[in-house]
Amino acid sequence: MAAPAQVTWAEVGANGSEVVMIGGERRTLFGRSKWQLSVADAITMIEQDEWRFFVEEDGDTDWLEIRETPEGDKVLPLSGPISKVL
Repeated sequence: MAAPAQVTWAEVGANGSEVVMIGGERRTLFGRSKWQLSVADAITMIEQDEWRFFVEEDGDTDWLEIRETPEGDKVLPLSGPISKVL
């Protein structure tokens, strides 16, 4: 079962059209730990059911989803929940 990880920031690439890095905090048995991952690593962790990423705003939780571009690339879309932390 995937562990939840809160995304508190995201970095957009130089072209401004794609997310390249995300980071945030994750609850552990010993408190909270900070983390950061490339989008490629985050997508791998989602697909392998290791971590599940979310954005929280005003008490609402929105889960990040992988999208596939027409070219077949997997991305975390700027139009999704991640837009709240940019």
